[in-house]
Amino acid sequence: MQHHYEKPNMILPISLHDTRISRIETENDCIIFIFQDGFYVIDSDTVRLSGKAEIAFPRVDLDFCSVYCTGSDNYRKRYDIQDFVVLMKEHEAIIEIIDETYGYNQAKFSCSLIISEVLHDCEIEIYHFGQMKYVWED
Repeated sequence: MQHHYEKPNMILPISLHDTRISRIETENDCIIFIFQDGFYVIDSDTVRLSGKAEIAFPRVDLDFCSVYCTGSDNYRKRYDIQDFVVLMKEHEAIIEIIDETYGYNQAKFSCSLIISEVLHDCEIEIYHFGQMKYVWED
């Protein structure tokens, strides 16, 4: 007997494409992305940029939250998320999200990372057990 399943193509009412993470915070078992310039809110056929916004990833497993950065030398370096937060603050890094993927308690982001005017490819992986919470101002 042959079985069949079609996965629905979900479109979230929030888009992070081309948004910039201003800061990442870690509090207890929660990771928070801060978007000073907001993210995109999709209402029906209308897309608008929100005001200041943040996303909280609750109940994270920090042992499985990593950031991978690749520079012009094609060397890929892995950071624990907490070490990466320190690096961002020290170097006033800019992170621009290019793509986002969700599933199986994971959120993954493909990004451009700019440190001291040098561009790096960056992947952020967050493993979380709670539901993500998006909060924004108009």
